Amino acid sequence: MSSGLGAASSIVLPRRTTLLLVAATLASATACTGPALHVQNPDGHPVFVDGVAVTDPSLPFRYYGTTRWQALPKDRAGRADWDHLPTSERVVMLPPVTPWLFPLDFPLELLARLANGRADTTVNVTVQPRPADPRSDREFANAESTAVAARARDARTNR
Repeated sequence: MSSGLGAASSIVLPRRTTLLLVAATLASATACTGPALHVQNPDGHPVFVDGVAVTDPSLPFRYYGTTRWQALPKDRAGRADWDHLPTSERVVMLPPVTPWLFPLDFPLELLARLANGRADTTVNVTVQPRPADPRSDREFANAESTAVAARARDARTNR
């Protein structure tokens, strides 16, 4: 009789194991991803995120926190564009739920995802124009003042 119970229990265990394997497979197939970072670069400037060149306009989730993008001015007609400056900006990706709620953070994050959807971040890349050089105004003023001083000397000598 004990062999009959062992045979019955061996039939039940594979079914439970099969159900657990199917549930684990479905759970892993539906794994969630974090928010993506979308880089919009209409002018085609070379862009780097955390020092790595961006080739795809949509970056998969890496981590919550602060990241930084840098952009260099795109060359114009094969020459460097000196009219624009390299630009850098911080991007903050906030977690959906505070991580110190350890046993509850995952269910709360799932509920936040169901309610609000995936919180992707979009960055618009624009490089800043170079500001006007203040020295050129001073240099012009100095050049004009030397011309005024030369005219004053000429006026004194003509008297």
